[in-house]
Amino acid sequence: MQHFKKLKVMMNGAEVGSIVSGERGSIHFQYADSFLLHGFNISPFSLHFNNRVQSAESRVFGGLFGVFNDSLPDGWGLLLMDRALKEQFGWEPHEITPLDRLAYIGNKAMGALEYLPEINAGETSNDFNLAEMAKSAFLVTEGESLDVIHQLRIHGGSPGGARPKVTVAMSQDLITCKSGFDEIPKGFSHWIVKFRSKEDALEAGLAEQAYSEMARIAGGLIMPDTTVLKIPENQELSNYFSVKRFDRINNAKIHMVSLGGLAEASHRVPCMDYDGLLDIVSAITKNFSDVEMAFRLMVFNIMTHNKDDHVKNFAFIYAENSWRLSPSFDLTFSAGMNNEHTTAINGRGNPLMTDLEALAKNHSIKRWRSIVDEVRESALKWPLIATEVGVSDSIIARYEKEFSLIRQRLSV
Repeated sequence: MQHFKKLKVMMNGAEVGSIVSGERGSIHFQYADSFLLHGFNISPFSLHFNNRVQSAESRVFGGLFGVFNDSLPDGWGLLLMDRALKEQFGWEPHEITPLDRLAYIGNKAMGALEYLPEINAGETSNDFNLAEMAKSAFLVTEGESLDVIHQLRIHGGSPGGARPKVTVAMSQDLITCKSGFDEIPKGFSHWIVKFRSKEDALEAGLAEQAYSEMARIAGGLIMPDTTVLKIPENQELSNYFSVKRFDRINNAKIHMVSLGGLAEASHRVPCMDYDGLLDIVSAITKNFSDVEMAFRLMVFNIMTHNKDDHVKNFAFIYAENSWRLSPSFDLTFSAGMNNEHTTAINGRGNPLMTDLEALAKNHSIKRWRSIVDEVRESALKWPLIATEVGVSDSIIARYEKEFSLIRQRLSV
């Protein structure tokens, strides 16, 4: 099997442009003339909306522009990809090119971008059992991949993050599960189901659901629908956090780009301050309510000890001819790197109230005190919300202790 040298980039049936590999690992992109007439700039900070051949100035994504790198998974999905390509073509990970990886993803990327030609995954059943899928996911993380890699390769898609997960179509009652990559039936919607790896706490799914409930009452944050699916595993019921996808509306795909993809910045190293995030939100959305929402999300991450707030955990969607900050996602308790926020707050990894005030003033957020108070009130409900969701007393107490220390540092 030859490595891929050229791919068409598609979006909802329209050709966006072409990605071509050049000499010495260079990668080039060119918009299609038809998309220039009827489309939009899919990454306005790094791509020029014209018919010239363009190359990424940075090599941070192996020569890809960040918007295309967003289509690729990391962690769990990358593990699946490497094992599948090794099994199918004998390619070692260091031999696999960025275009090979995009061809592997094909039409299974998050957001609206698709890539042709795609690597044929073979046939699979439209209906499948989540309990068996969860078991297969665990086997892959343990290294036993050959007998289960096929089904996970097809249903895994390209969700980011280290935890095993699949993208599926769920019935309205969340009982029936189907593949989410072909047209889904009426009454079904697109979801991501997060499984548990051996490193994950047993209550990880319950805790993330409690965080989602806190975020919903934190004022102006927009949250997708979430739930906890109880899936039989080893003669017990395991709790798996599941979130409805906001990049899908029925069978239509919504274009999405992460903050990292937009800014050509890697999520693997701390590289952003919330000051820069707020600047980008203002520049791309031209909507002050989105700037306020991003500030509120920052405060929520601070108040609830969510320090894994890297550049892939913020995103923008393009819908109805405009850019908007996406709904919030991946909200849960995390120590980040060295117990500091991955995205700094006014230069600090663990901010003071004066840092929040400085950012608010820099971005003309006059009601910042009210936002802080509203988020604080939602975080104070952690013990009640977590208890209702089913989180254990020990986890509730451990998280609450950290929340209390944060409030003391902020003096609120």
